[in-house]
Amino acid sequence: MVEFKTISYEAVTVGEEFMSDDFLIKPEDVETFAFAVDDHDPWYFEDSPLEGTIAHPVLMGNQALFMRHGKYIVPAGLHAKMQYEFVEPIRVGMRVRTRGKLIDKYEKRGRHYMVTEFATRDEETGTVLVRGQFTQMLFPKSGVHEDARKR
Repeated sequence: MVEFKTISYEAVTVGEEFMSDDFLIKPEDVETFAFAVDDHDPWYFEDSPLEGTIAHPVLMGNQALFMRHGKYIVPAGLHAKMQYEFVEPIRVGMRVRTRGKLIDKYEKRGRHYMVTEFATRDEETGTVLVRGQFTQMLFPKSGVHEDARKR
């Protein structure tokens, strides 16, 4: 049985690795995402100059954030910075997975942050589709930072 701790500055360790569940890209995922972001580019539904249809490059963006959920309970946090590099197109029929590593954690103005780098790959070929890093502010257990209590 897996024990899930709540993510916190004290609980995470630089060098710690994370892995998402795998995800099979289905036509309805592409359609649902296009509707959600109101982006109906023909490349997602017809043909593209990239040899067939592709999925929106940000379709799997949340998978990088969800990979920590395999080890921790992750309450709300604040995304301070996110960088993505879209390396290869994501296509219907691919089974993808995101792996990442905590590369830094630090305190700034009384707030705690963690920096995670990640790569999302096609599980069949190992091809990197998306890579990047994100910085998240971790809220204290109380949910309120010290300076906010003083206001």
